[in-house]
Amino acid sequence: MTKPKSKSQTIERAFLIFDELMIADQDIPSLAEHCKLTYSTAYRIVHFLCEQGYVQKASGKKYKLGSKLIQLGFRAYDSINLVRSARPHLEVLNEQTQDTVHLAVRESGKVVYLDKLAGYRAVNISSSIGGRKNLHNTGVGKALLLRDPPEEWARVYESEGGNPERKAEFLANMQRYARAGYALDLGEDSPNIRCVAAPILAKPDRLIAAISVSSTVEYLDDERAGQLIQTVQAAASEISFEVYGYRPD
Repeated sequence: MTKPKSKSQTIERAFLIFDELMIADQDIPSLAEHCKLTYSTAYRIVHFLCEQGYVQKASGKKYKLGSKLIQLGFRAYDSINLVRSARPHLEVLNEQTQDTVHLAVRESGKVVYLDKLAGYRAVNISSSIGGRKNLHNTGVGKALLLRDPPEEWARVYESEGGNPERKAEFLANMQRYARAGYALDLGEDSPNIRCVAAPILAKPDRLIAAISVSSTVEYLDDERAGQLIQTVQAAASEISFEVYGYRPD
């Protein structure tokens, strides 16, 4: 009995096909030969990739890379450009506040950290570049939700296991944050950590990323959090303008 192919092997073969199509448009017999696959395996993978938009028909019987890969490429480029352009502003914010500074995006329903600058204080913030966290209980996560409707806030809160008894409070806070253009984490993610966050915008209705300043409640109490809101918003506004040419009001 033939042993079924593993998913990892199928993925590996799909990337071999991508590599070949980066060189030139090719038909299935050529792809099978260059990737050392049987014709049926090459056909099956190419057909699936076509259905998903990652490969598309070219002239004759040849295939080429599809529009979805182009979209992924631009998305990757945007992330790299955002990190590079935002870094000087994050460094200034880091030095101004002496606290940990984050840059994050929303990806696959989670917060994903693109950059992190550790604070100058003896404080450990449990985040890492490339790490993921929930949206509903982190400062940057809430900031990333600010342009979404209340129905989406409720869906995210419920899907991430938010406390049902505090749902109304969460939604009321999100309404306030959305009007004011910032978000706070007042210990929801970690009881001893506080966070002030603001969104990075490409247009009034296009939210790209968010930045935050984080520290322990010892250094970032409610009074200081209120004082930092405009500072964090100003840094986010400068990044929005430099990268996307848009300056929020």
